[in-house]
Amino acid sequence: MTEPTRGRPPLPIEEILGEALALLATGGPGALGMRALARRLGSSTSTLYRQFPGGKDELCQRLAEQVMAEIITTVADADLDDVWDTILERSAIITFDVLERHPHSAALFAGQVHFGPMGMIRYEESLRLLLGAGLSPTDAVAADHALARLIVGYALQAAAEESPSRAMVSEYYRRLDAADYPSVATVVPALPEALRAEFVFALRTFMAGLRHLVADTGNGVPADQEG
Repeated sequence: MTEPTRGRPPLPIEEILGEALALLATGGPGALGMRALARRLGSSTSTLYRQFPGGKDELCQRLAEQVMAEIITTVADADLDDVWDTILERSAIITFDVLERHPHSAALFAGQVHFGPMGMIRYEESLRLLLGAGLSPTDAVAADHALARLIVGYALQAAAEESPSRAMVSEYYRRLDAADYPSVATVVPALPEALRAEFVFALRTFMAGLRHLVADTGNGVPADQEG
């Protein structure tokens, strides 16, 4: 006869991860702890540790995988044209939007060393596109890492910003004397209200440089010999 398991019954993994994402969204990375999560679930830390023996590190890895799976699914549903730069650019925007939809989830990827299965799918696809465009392995991996840092960096800032802050900055600039700061006064009406607009501009600037690099590579000009 099998002895009954002591303690509370295990919780559905989907419920744990969903509540963990909600806890992360409301309190940031510092609020995501096993004890706080157990309280939110009405469970116990011992129950959570039975399901996540690696504790918070394992929980964060599972959360990163879940967010990455959502990104991959959304990109697949977008039915993008099979052109390397179009796929990379649209995928980057989709990734940013998913990370922004789950506040502070970008922190799960900051400094990430080991990818899970979903992360490896993204990494493999990105490198396939970059290598297929004609970049050398060195340039391909550098381009992928730079693009990933661009996305995660902007998503981290988006989570850290309070919505009124950008309006307050704009209002501060508007109060400055235009005679002292004529260039600032000129651009104030054009200040983006959302960080996403800045991200898209930075992304498109990055992609323009990447297309230039690919074109030069195709013309036989090694990247390390450019002026």
